[in-house]
Amino acid sequence: MPLADFPLEASRVLVALGLAVFVGGPLAAILGKRGKEIFLEGEEGEALGRARFVAAGFLLVGVLLEVQVMGSSLPPRHVWRAAAIFLLVASLVYAVMVVAPKARYYDERSSTFEENLRAPWHARRDVARARGSKIDCLGFLLALAALVLG
Repeated sequence: MPLADFPLEASRVLVALGLAVFVGGPLAAILGKRGKEIFLEGEEGEALGRARFVAAGFLLVGVLLEVQVMGSSLPPRHVWRAAAIFLLVASLVYAVMVVAPKARYYDERSSTFEENLRAPWHARRDVARARGSKIDCLGFLLALAALVLG
């Protein structure tokens, strides 16, 4: 393999690894009889969250390497794939930086009240978790689209 082809091959490997995490995690959750509960909590959720961050880094570096290859022009389907990957990473950032902290805040806030005053906070937490599940499902669909376009 010539040295000039190395960045392009590295980009393909990084994108494939990143998409494998984003597609494999939800598929494992669905096939693991957990149904639509993809928005995980606890140690399992933290491990998947770390894997998603690493995968997002792989995706970004892979797309940047692909774009930086000298003398190559991206076919239109790769441009669409790059857009899907961008939206995938943006949805991950939104879920991790906005939705998950809100759910944790509502959960912590409910623990400071008596039992009869916790219901509104639990309802807000459940809404935030439902939003997180929807965002994760959107990310799964975007990762599948990126795989198809790749």
